[in-house]
Amino acid sequence: MPSLRFRVLLLVAIAVTAVSACDRGTPGAATVQEYPPGYVVDSALPIDTLLARFRATLPDTPSTLVGGEVSPERLTRALLGAISAQDTATIRRLVLNRSEFGWLYYPHTRYTRRPYELGPDLLWIQVNENSEKGIVRLLRRYGGSRLRFEALACPDSATVEGPNTITGPCTVTFAAADSAARTLQIFGSIIARDGRHKFVSYANEL
Repeated sequence: MPSLRFRVLLLVAIAVTAVSACDRGTPGAATVQEYPPGYVVDSALPIDTLLARFRATLPDTPSTLVGGEVSPERLTRALLGAISAQDTATIRRLVLNRSEFGWLYYPHTRYTRRPYELGPDLLWIQVNENSEKGIVRLLRRYGGSRLRFEALACPDSATVEGPNTITGPCTVTFAAADSAARTLQIFGSIIARDGRHKFVSYANEL
């Protein structure tokens, strides 16, 4: 029987692959979320138990998305403006936080069901780390530059997961200062719920 160390390493590898696929088709710089002292990720437990444990560490129980914008275009414009201003507070406001992930996003994903089962702890770790890396790259490349929005292109079809609609990947056409416009994927997917839109993550192709 595989050792515990082997199983943990395998699950982490699966998480990396799963999140990459999720961002390709489906959460200032984002900050890494800390767990309480002594908290242990135990992937051998049922998903319902893992979710209950994850939620017990969250600071609040949101019933709807907080912040964000009323449309994907306004959300993207707000992100470009925040990058230009190096406004990390707005950058955090536009992306799923840990509580929204645990209460509003994760329970409706395919990762709660076989054959894709993946506990919220492992999925959040990977989503958050990829998001943090993505926004750091954006701020290093474009922070402080005046960014001009030109267009947003998203797939015609979207994925409906319970009350959530997930759109992406999208590309953004924008220009920095007087430079020529370029088209890039600068974030992961977008979640829409009750008329609010937020980024699932800032994972990007930079």
